[in-house]
Parts: sequence; C-alpha cells; structure tokens
Amino acid sequence: MTRRLLIATAAATPAIASAQTQLPAGTCDFDVAGDLGRNVWGHTVHLIGRAGASTDRGQFFIINDSTEIGDVDHDGYNQPGPACDYNNLYTPQVLRRDLINVANPALAIPAQNVILISLPRRLPNGTMARVENFVEIPNGTVAGTYRGEIQIRDSLMVVRNGPNNETLGNARVYFEVTVTEDRAFAIVDPDSAAILDSLVIRGHAGQRASGVVRVANTGNANLSDVTVTATDLRSESAVGLIIPGQNVTITPANISGLLVSDTTRLTVTVQIPRGILGGRYRGSLIVQAGGTAAQQIPLIVIVTSTRGILFGNNPVREINGDIANIAFNGDPGTPWKLSIYDMAGLVAYKTSGTVFAGAPIPGGAPTDLVGADFAVNVIWPLRNGRGEGVASGMYLVVVESMVNGKRQLAQDKLMVIR
Repeated sequence: MTRRLLIATAAATPAIASAQTQLPAGTCDFDVAGDLGRNVWGHTVHLIGRAGASTDRGQFFIINDSTEIGDVDHDGYNQPGPACDYNNLYTPQVLRRDLINVANPALAIPAQNVILISLPRRLPNGTMARVENFVEIPNGTVAGTYRGEIQIRDSLMVVRNGPNNETLGNARVYFEVTVTEDRAFAIVDPDSAAILDSLVIRGHAGQRASGVVRVANTGNANLSDVTVTATDLRSESAVGLIIPGQNVTITPANISGLLVSDTTRLTVTVQIPRGILGGRYRGSLIVQAGGTAAQQIPLIVIVTSTRGILFGNNPVREINGDIANIAFNGDPGTPWKLSIYDMAGLVAYKTSGTVFAGAPIPGGAPTDLVGADFAVNVIWPLRNGRGEGVASGMYLVVVESMVNGKRQLAQDKLMVIR
C-alpha cells in the first residue's frame, strides 16, 4: 500500500547527521523511517513470540520523497518527477540475514521466516508505504533474543553511493525477536523417545528390583531443580497391603539442571518386603521441575511370592473391634476355597469364590479385560456358619487356589482373642 507523503515524519531519528541535499538528476533513493511504525525503535522491528508460532505483528514505513522533510535518513532526496519511481521492489534472498541468537550464535531463525505482508512492488516518487510484518518461529527454537536483517531494493534500478557517501536505492530493516520460554519435559522410554505410560518392575518378595526411565527436556529453555519421588505402592487386589514409598530409591533423585533437548536416565529400585503376597502393587512416580507442572506415571511392581497366606492382624482382638483380614494369591478368573478349623479339627467357617478376571474395555473385544485381581481378600467376622461368635483360641486357615497355573494349598495359624 502506498500513499502520498503529506505529513512530516517528526518521530524519525536521522541515521546520519549531515546536510541534506537534493540528489543529482538520475540518482534516486528511498528510506526506511526510523522510530515510525508499530514495535519499531530506531531502524529495528522488535517482535515477541513462542516456538512453533508466529510473533506479534510489526509495522515499518518506507518513504520515496522529493522533499527535504521526507529525507528521514539525511542521505539526500530525489528530484521531482517519475524518473525516481520504484516499480520493482523486492527483498533479495542473498541480502536476507538469519536471525542469530545473541547468547549462542550457533542457533538461528532462518531469514526466510521473516514475512513481509504488504511490501509494495511499486513506490512512486513522493509516496510512502506501510509494511506489515511478522516472524514465524520454528518448533523447538530455544528461548532467547535473535537478531538479523533484510534489505529492500529495486531489481532494475542501480544501487549507488550518494553525495554523502551513503548507499542509495537500498534500505536495511533490522529485526529483533524475543522467543519466550516454554518449559516442558516428558518421561520417556530408556531406549527410545517414546512417552512412557507406566514403569513396570518385576521381582520376588525380599528382593531388590529395578527399572529405568528417562526425563527429557522437551521445552525450549533449560530446566533446573528436577526432583523425582515415589508414593506408596498399594496392592491392586488385597486390601491393606502396601510397599512403602520409603522402599523406593531413585538414582539420581535430584537433577540440578537439564539442558534443552537433553535427557537424563533414572534408575528406580524397589526393596520388596519379605513375606509380602504376590500380585500387582501400584503407586506413582512423580517428576517436578522448576517453572513446570508436575507429571506422574503409574509405578507398578509385580511381585512373585511363595507366601501362601497373609493376615492383616494376628492375633485378632475382638475386644478392640478387630475382624480377621485374610489375603492370599490367585490367578485371575480361577476358583478359590477358604476353610477355617478350630484345634479340634471342626470346621468353623467356609467360603469360596472366583478371582476377579477383569472388566471389559468399553467398545473393545470381549477378551480385552482390565483391572484383574491377582490376590483375594477375605473378611472373617469371627463367626461360624450359623452366625455364632467363635471362642478364643488358635484356628487353622486353609486356602486352595490356582497360582501361576498350578494348584496351591496353603495353610497358616490365626489366633483369636475375644
């Protein structure tokens, strides 16, 4: 868009403090007005944006004039007439300079990402044009300040030096782009860039078992104060069975800094308690970093155990309001039986059931099941089959179930105190 120059560009700051002269016939020039436009200071357009998006918009003015007041660069003004009409304005690729990161010159925004929306092809003598502009910031661009320039000239008119030894017929526009910080990280597979949906560790009761994850800096700014913690791991099947969070060791648990695009490996080690029932124990692995929201993934420990029966409390004291909590292993979808005998060999209580095999996934195949149990939790209210309270004494608990595809017969003693 061009317009006749009708007002003074009073805000323009002269680039050269020299006497203004009318250029000789056949010599022409146009200028970029300093300090005139949107987000323009001096001859620099200052823009702000984030990686993967466009900056805000700037606006500068180019002036082709035959009066002293329009000679904003003080390098000479044109003689009146169409001889100084510019009809083929463009920005040569070879005269575009990448926007270089001030702190790290190895980083840059390509010059072709500077977009001039309304650069006119024609700029007749005695007119000015407003040029809208912005910069497209590539994904992954590191936060910081980037500076570069473009040059504007006419493809047919000759660039030459004027009376003040200034270059005529060529205008420079400088760009300074501030890329804002976007702090982010991801918990990824130790051997690939795949995002982890959980960390699964397998081990035997009484054993130390380990797994590995990586924390990757996926933002455009360095991360600091990265910390990793774990919650308690609770049995998915039996009530009240826990692997305490203090049994989980993370190495390293604290990372002072993580550079852009860098990763660090974390080893997660779980001390599985002795005598704990086999099955799946679920908790969370929590990662936090300065300036970001915390992330967490499930931490699942699959325990293999030869322990047949586990009591929630032994002895059971009815005077304290206790009831017997009895847990044992079982394969999902298989039957189980539990019998309780007094010391005379008489049956005090019997029950049976099927280990929960999982619930179907909505919209999935009938065989797509989730949430299966790997252990059974039975509550005995200290009463016999007729509903009568049992006497104080020692009782023998016998369990028959399928474990790892094999029939398991387990027994243990339980003390009842009334």
